Amino acid sequence: MNYKISVIVATYNSGDFLNEFLDSIKSQTLGFENIEVIFVDDASTDNYTLDLLNKFNEKYSNVSVVFLEDNSGFPGTGRNKGLDLAGGEYVIFGDHDDSYVDNAFEVMYDKINGYDMLISNFNQVFDDKVVKFKSLYKNASEISVKSIDEDRNLLRIPAAIWTRLFRKEFLIENNIRFLEGMLCEDVYVATLGCLKADGIIYLNDFYSYNYKIRDVEGNKSTIHIRNRKYIEAMLDGYYEIAKMLEIQNKTSYGEEIFRQHLTSWLYTIVLSKLGSEDKKELFSKSYDIFKMYYTPDPYFKKIYNNLVSYILNKNFNLAVVEVDKLEKIQENMNNRSFLSRLKNKLRR
Repeated sequence: MNYKISVIVATYNSGDFLNEFLDSIKSQTLGFENIEVIFVDDASTDNYTLDLLNKFNEKYSNVSVVFLEDNSGFPGTGRNKGLDLAGGEYVIFGDHDDSYVDNAFEVMYDKINGYDMLISNFNQVFDDKVVKFKSLYKNASEISVKSIDEDRNLLRIPAAIWTRLFRKEFLIENNIRFLEGMLCEDVYVATLGCLKADGIIYLNDFYSYNYKIRDVEGNKSTIHIRNRKYIEAMLDGYYEIAKMLEIQNKTSYGEEIFRQHLTSWLYTIVLSKLGSEDKKELFSKSYDIFKMYYTPDPYFKKIYNNLVSYILNKNFNLAVVEVDKLEKIQENMNNRSFLSRLKNKLRR
């Protein structure tokens, strides 16, 4: 069957979320029969996840499941495998622990006609509230360009691969694939997609996706796992993106692409509680990418100026000392935030 959209989902021990995710696909106003769902499981060890995926595979003719023999540790491998198998005219890459709004695919499918890539917006779902993400375009409802050269700010929109609908043949023809064995695989595809696309449309006022913020002990999404492995995997991804920009002769776009990411990477280290030696080694490894592409992110004001200066001067010992100071500042901010929330609850 020729499907309108293929939804590719990399999974790993995610059984607690899969029913809600698939229910959001089944309820699409585009019609579930027009949608193909491909789950690629990264060698889950949880029997509940494996049993659930097998049930989906048996119950629905338009749902297929691929079980990888070895755990890759990162979503890029599963997403690439799903892309290889996709039969839809368009493809999108969902996360196993989130969901789509009911009319997401109908709106996106109707709007993408004539474009290689469509970008939509997303809701940030916290335990106690839902916050609509506000982009730098503020009140603009829709932006469309023939080429990224017409509006480089599109590179500053969050990579959020689950909000991007691609013409499948566009990805195949341009060999646009996810990085494997590292993170920022989504930034790589989102960036290369923007650079290569013959037509991009951004639906700034259409919120297609519910992105769950999971950042508590025992329930963290990959982006919030702040150990050495994941922080270094992000850095590896940055360097692959830098190589790609050189190959595409697009290094002039680097500041737009990396402005938010490099500062967010520093923020991740501040929250990580890594040991001094790990921090020092990571700062040393990050020197080249900071030298090439770092520019201050106004969102973080000037709080990382000293830290970046130490990195760029290769004074990694002082960089570690500066992070220790920032950790204490962050702890005080978190404590004040907690007390404020507690006071608000007591007033109710």
